[in-house]
Amino acid sequence: MADGGWGFRMRPASATTDPDKLSLTVAIRPARADDLPVLEWFGLHTAHREIIGNAFRMQERGIGAMLLAEVNGFPAGQICVDFMRKRHLGRATLWALRVFQPFRGAGLGSRLMRAAEEVVAERGGGVAELGVDRDNAGVLPFYDRLGYLRCGTERGHFSYHTPDGVLVRVVIDQWLLHKRVAPAQASAAILAAE
Repeated sequence: MADGGWGFRMRPASATTDPDKLSLTVAIRPARADDLPVLEWFGLHTAHREIIGNAFRMQERGIGAMLLAEVNGFPAGQICVDFMRKRHLGRATLWALRVFQPFRGAGLGSRLMRAAEEVVAERGGGVAELGVDRDNAGVLPFYDRLGYLRCGTERGHFSYHTPDGVLVRVVIDQWLLHKRVAPAQASAAILAAE
């Protein structure tokens, strides 16, 4: 890959001459241990410290990936991939796509999704799958534009501990969406980014 890892560097197609607009370089790369505190985003996700740490440990064990969109040294977005949860179905689960509020609308979510799909394809996975909470239907057009199709629903729960030890239980009620990814797509996207 262009940067020797999972990610690639993307620069804006043209620099802007408008003094009211910024032109920033975005690097998509795997998370590092020193990113974890910053991913709490100034306290917005401190309660999710355990979830962030678990995602990173999955990457360290090779059963997951945690990709960041880095803007000027700041992890402005993230997406996680779980290779094990639905491996028996030939699927990798994408989860925890988020972009820090000041950077929303700049295409970071789409770039992170493409990078995650590349990682799935490189690992030999044929299908990327994700869940969208039923109370978050407003994001469905985003996934439609990226080629994701509804493939079912999922209900369940998960839990985590906050840093002060409080157990939080979260109910899951989601639409499942999937997209076929192929190694050829990954190679083409990587070459285009170089």
